[in-house]
Amino acid sequence: MFDDEILNNIFKNRHENIEKNIYKEYHKKLKNIKEKNEEERNNIKMSIISELYYKQGFKDGINFLIKNLKN
Repeated sequence: MFDDEILNNIFKNRHENIEKNIYKEYHKKLKNIKEKNEEERNNIKMSIISELYYKQGFKDGINFLIKNLKN
């Protein structure tokens, strides 16, 4: 549907903003971890990171489609 070069350019342009958004949310959620076991804490952290990247990718995909469907 879209050329790889176009998708790579979009990613490069959005990468910094994506990382900032994820960084902010990640640190907000880290404060809520009550688990004392280090292994469980690490599992929760990885879960949070995975969830945030998934959500951010979904949001960016929807915004990209909306923007390009208007044109």
